[in-house]
Amino acid sequence: MKSIFGAMIVALAVSSMGSVAMADVGVVDMEKLIKLHPRTQADRAILEQYVEDFEVERKEMMEALEKLTEDFEKLRKEAEDVGLSDKALEETRTLAKAKMTEIRQTERKLRETAGIRQKELTSQELRMRKRVVADIQEIVEKIAKKKKLELILDSTGVGIGGYAQVIYYTEKHDITDDVISKMPNAESDD
Repeated sequence: MKSIFGAMIVALAVSSMGSVAMADVGVVDMEKLIKLHPRTQADRAILEQYVEDFEVERKEMMEALEKLTEDFEKLRKEAEDVGLSDKALEETRTLAKAKMTEIRQTERKLRETAGIRQKELTSQELRMRKRVVADIQEIVEKIAKKKKLELILDSTGVGIGGYAQVIYYTEKHDITDDVISKMPNAESDD
C-alpha cells in the first residue's frame, strides 16, 4: 500500500514538473526596470527633499541642545563659586538642575523625532516602490499575455540561498526591453 501511495506522489511530482518545464517562461531585469521607470527619479527627488528637510530640523534641534548645554555649563561653573551666598548658590543649582532636565528632554525629543522621520521615510519609500512595481507588473502582464508566456521571473532576484533564482536563460526569453518600450514617458505620467 505504501509503495502504491509513493508511486502516486512521484507520478504527481513528475507530471507537475513536466508542466513547468513545458511552460513558456520569460524573464525581466526588475532592477533595470525600476531604475528606468519614469516615477523612480521623481520619487527619489521627493525622498531626498524629505531627508534634507529633516537634516534642517535636526540641525536646529542640535543647535538648541548645544545652547542648553552651554547654559548648563555656565550655571555649573557659577555653582562652584565659593563667594556666592547660600541663597544664590541654591538658586543656581535649581536653575542648573532645570537646565539638565531640559537637556534630557531635548535629547529624547531628538531621538524620537529621528525615529519617527526614519519610519516615515521608510514607509514613503515602500509606498513609492510598490506603485512603481505595480506599474511594471501591469505592463509585464500585458506583454506576457500577448507573447503567450505563462511565467515571468526576475533575472536579478536573489533567492534564500544567496544565489540568483534564474540560473540561465537565453535572450529570446528576456522581455525587459519590451517592458521599457511600453513604459509611460515621464512627461505624460503626471
